[in-house]
Amino acid sequence: MNPLIKNWQFLLVGFFVILAIASLAIYGINFGIDFKGGTLYQIELQKSLNSEEMLRIITTIEQRIDPSGLRGDELSAVGSKFIMIKTAVTDSAELEKIEMRIRQQGKFESNLNGEIVFTGDEIKKVQRGDTSFGVFRASSTVFEWSLPFVLNEKAAKSFKEKTFHQCNATSFSPSGTPIYECAKTVFFLDKPSALIVTTDTQYDEDSALFITGNQFENIPQDTKVDDFIRDTILLVAIVGDNASLDMNIVNAALAKTKSAIVSADVSEKIISDLNSLGFSILVVNKEENIPWIWTATNARQIISLTEGITNEDVADISLAKEFTNLRISGQRADVKEARADLEELAILLESGSLPTPVASISKETISPSLGKSFLSNIILMGILALIIVAAVIIIGYRDYRLAIPVFATVISETLILVGLLSLPFIKQPFDLAALAGLIAALGSGVNAEVVIVDELTSKTRHETLSLLQRIKSGLFIITTSAVTIIGVMGPIVFFSRSMPGLSSLYGFALVAILGAIIGVLITRPAFTKVVEMVVHKRETKAHQHHEQN
Repeated sequence: MNPLIKNWQFLLVGFFVILAIASLAIYGINFGIDFKGGTLYQIELQKSLNSEEMLRIITTIEQRIDPSGLRGDELSAVGSKFIMIKTAVTDSAELEKIEMRIRQQGKFESNLNGEIVFTGDEIKKVQRGDTSFGVFRASSTVFEWSLPFVLNEKAAKSFKEKTFHQCNATSFSPSGTPIYECAKTVFFLDKPSALIVTTDTQYDEDSALFITGNQFENIPQDTKVDDFIRDTILLVAIVGDNASLDMNIVNAALAKTKSAIVSADVSEKIISDLNSLGFSILVVNKEENIPWIWTATNARQIISLTEGITNEDVADISLAKEFTNLRISGQRADVKEARADLEELAILLESGSLPTPVASISKETISPSLGKSFLSNIILMGILALIIVAAVIIIGYRDYRLAIPVFATVISETLILVGLLSLPFIKQPFDLAALAGLIAALGSGVNAEVVIVDELTSKTRHETLSLLQRIKSGLFIITTSAVTIIGVMGPIVFFSRSMPGLSSLYGFALVAILGAIIGVLITRPAFTKVVEMVVHKRETKAHQHHEQN
């Protein structure tokens, strides 16, 4: 029987080689930015951060721009105020989305009756696995997105206290059941810290638009503009055509901020007065059919409470139920827009808010030419090194048959390792760090193969140890070596994502560990079996020759 079929060691290697080739055929090699080029971002923060805050902001941005972690973006701190990002993305639309996610500070808050009920940092998790998460068709022309989430204990208590009995019975149904009118909560995302200045005309127009409502902006009908202004918890100055600023409001704002957001119809005189008082001015234009102040304050949604949520069925707040599982929903006319709204909010809530806003972003394209040239040179040098190793084995052991399995094992290990890296669930692209890890893994493998050959053909131990004992000795040495590699590289893999200084070594460490595991569990047993067969034949032949003489 053919030994390739008879021995499980060969079947195991063949199985994984076929899987690797299939993976490469389906997914291809996931080259990193070093080989296929990409984009370099330089981010300047509005203020300097300490090391802990910098680590948090890097982690947050990384989760936002690559939620799956499959792309292998590289983020690193430069000093206490700058962050460098290398990404393999070159598509303009995707780059625009990345830049938008970087710019958003991600401060989410829910307000009611002029108070903050909870913030995004108090949301424990987004329940992506829940059946209510996703986009659903509400009608032939409306798609509703739904995002369930879980509050922490502090936020759940605050929600219970601030929403308790916030519904009023306005009438009764024919069956005698109370019909309630409940207060509305307002959600903001990156609400500005600024003085809001608008005109009487714009205020009246906003008031009418709030009463009308806007289904796709998540503004319910009969919303009162004054209630909304109260829930912004911002100072709002409303000026007439010829009126001057209310200095009480202005002075109160100056104690908190130097920023002012004004509507486009505010007079030049008012803007000049604000400038003279030290405000930096941002003019926000009105969008069609959307209240100006809604846009200016980055409001996202108004949701009416229900009598069940407000515990109308109990008289004492001590008996009120605490709700940790809540849900945000919205509507869009297009399913793609609904999915985009859902995903953007989910990503921001999952990643949390940035410790400080982003001041500026610059980007430039990275050329892949150097990486491709380097890869070509490495492949040539690898082939040359392999030929030299094979020549040394042939000369040293005077048997070309011992060099063939070295070639076969190196090729098998390379195919299996590269095929493994091509799988979509392996969160490591093939970049320079991964290539260095591959070289280290193959170098360690060749060294282990030489050790096995030396143990099995050792003339000094030939008389005292059986072939089986020599095999065990060789396998023990290479297994110990592999465990050492895993022990050294393991901490880098586990801690590099939380320690920016180690992040550049992640690919190297991961590939080196995978190479060690593949060698010990898959390729080395087959290699040992081949060498055992060669040595056994050679020793049998030598023994027969000795007996004949």
